[in-house]
Amino acid sequence: MSYLYRMRKLLFIIILLSFYINTSAQIINGRDYNPENDPQQIQGNNNANTLPKPPKNQVNKTQPKRDTTGNYNKTNILQVGVCGLITSLNFFKNAQANPYYPAISARVYYQPNNNIRFVADYSRVETANLVPTWLNVKNTYFDVDAHFLMHFTGNVGIVYFILGASSQFWKSYYTGVDDYNSTADAKIQPNTNFKTIYFGANIGVGFEFKVLPRFDIYGEVRYRVSDTDVGFGLSDVCYGAGIKYTLIDFHPKAVYKKPSKHFKWF
Repeated sequence: MSYLYRMRKLLFIIILLSFYINTSAQIINGRDYNPENDPQQIQGNNNANTLPKPPKNQVNKTQPKRDTTGNYNKTNILQVGVCGLITSLNFFKNAQANPYYPAISARVYYQPNNNIRFVADYSRVETANLVPTWLNVKNTYFDVDAHFLMHFTGNVGIVYFILGASSQFWKSYYTGVDDYNSTADAKIQPNTNFKTIYFGANIGVGFEFKVLPRFDIYGEVRYRVSDTDVGFGLSDVCYGAGIKYTLIDFHPKAVYKKPSKHFKWF
């Protein structure tokens, strides 16, 4: 019994001693451990430093290009204009030494593309006296034209050809005195008010230049061919100059935006 007792006691002491030694070793290692001195940790940190860093948000240095073009590269636009002009009224009725009289016109333009546009023009002529035959002459014109566009290099302006239809509203007092077209005017009673409408065609040429982003100046000459009481032929040569404004651009260009210092434009 004494021998067994001694063996159990020795085994117990050995187990207790081993437990104490193991616990002490863990405590000592915990106090002295430094991650910076661990070879495996050092190797891991070196590998992390050599890995490529993810790119930071960079400012987009490619800025949108500013719109430097004029109205001539725009399509599907609506414009309005005013024009001062001089007109001969009607060569068949006007035998004055100076046959031209001032007038003013208002216009509406619609341009569906860069090659053609359509124009509606209303003109009112200053009241005139074609003495001694026609007095208190009042004339208005309504024209519908097509402009065929040719662009200058650099989009600084255009040249255009005019082709369209014309209508002249004539109203005056007819005296019948010294009427060199008395045969053709025989149906008109002297000393009476006379009014009629003459239909014809327009043909001409014009040019225009951009002065501001939405403003253009233009000049043109138009020849009117009409069917009148006297006959069919050239009835008027009209010279005009005016200004027009782009009222609506159905396809406006993108607005320039300054890039942000912190965000990129997508």
